[in-house]
Amino acid sequence: MGKVLLTKAGQATIDMRKDDPSLVVTATLEWNGGSATRRRAGADLDLYALYVPRSLVTSPGQRPVKTDQAVYYRQLGSSVAPPYIALDGDSKVPGRETITIRRPDLQGYVLLCAYSAVENGTGSFKSYGAQVVVTDGRGSTVAVPLFNNRNLSYWVAIALIDFNVPGGVEIRHVEKYSGNHVEARPTLYSSGTFRMSTGKIEFKTR
Repeated sequence: MGKVLLTKAGQATIDMRKDDPSLVVTATLEWNGGSATRRRAGADLDLYALYVPRSLVTSPGQRPVKTDQAVYYRQLGSSVAPPYIALDGDSKVPGRETITIRRPDLQGYVLLCAYSAVENGTGSFKSYGAQVVVTDGRGSTVAVPLFNNRNLSYWVAIALIDFNVPGGVEIRHVEKYSGNHVEARPTLYSSGTFRMSTGKIEFKTR
């Protein structure tokens, strides 16, 4: 597929054989901290992967259930055992954090979110120069930018990875923000839908 830059509410599908045991999908949160003033004020962002295993996915018409499963800086996950989703670590300065997703045949949905540490102060995720980049390591790369300058949110849901698409994996630009100064993270449901500001409360200082 090559390189694709998603538009607002856009989506792209990476063609792949999900039964290929060597297939690895990576999702990276990149941010440069924005301006020098913004970096001095604080630029500690955290990548979260909220996920639904394929075994828990509900079909259309079934009642979806919410899930609390997440890989993030306090729960790094595993690439060799369930959930086969792992975070490489916690970067407290501008840079990148990467989620590695293996065994796509066992995955349902992965919602990629970013959290801004309270001590960063106010400032939009866009002002940090944040975006998510998803790749299959085989020449397909999907960049998911942010378009809105929402200054008072600690959370943003950036992209949804849908492993239920026949013959491939779909990446969708979702860009939804939490309420002003709300610490509760998003909630992902077994249908792939999600709600902001309704999940577990996180509080992190730099």
